[in-house]
Amino acid sequence: MAEGILKNLLRKNGVTDIIVSSAGTFAPSGMKPTNYALMTTIERGVDITQHISRVLTERMINESDLVFVMEYEHLNSIQKLVPDAKGKIYLLKAFGENGRGEEIADPIGYDLDFYRRCYQDLENEIRRIFPEILKMADQSQA
Repeated sequence: MAEGILKNLLRKNGVTDIIVSSAGTFAPSGMKPTNYALMTTIERGVDITQHISRVLTERMINESDLVFVMEYEHLNSIQKLVPDAKGKIYLLKAFGENGRGEEIADPIGYDLDFYRRCYQDLENEIRRIFPEILKMADQSQA
């Protein structure tokens, strides 16, 4: 859902030079979004129907400028996988100004209302950090 939210926000703002992709630290590869994830995003005008899950790899981390995670467990797992990447891996709610360091619970296995709350948390945080992402992208191109 987070990938869809950020891609949608970038598209609405005419930003075409930022690549967004998601991968799971524990999720199996080749899975389509859950029905609840599809329902939740469709309700909000975000299309994730073409998304296929994949496992996060060391190469993906090394090729990324920023890596955002929802939970500390994900953060710790990635830092163990690629210790040198520590400076670009962030808990989403801890990134940037006004970051609070709280987790966003993974909705897998929960009901539709939980997915909706998760989506809202993700959207709120992505909108909060969006200006900083744009600023960092501009600086890296300079």
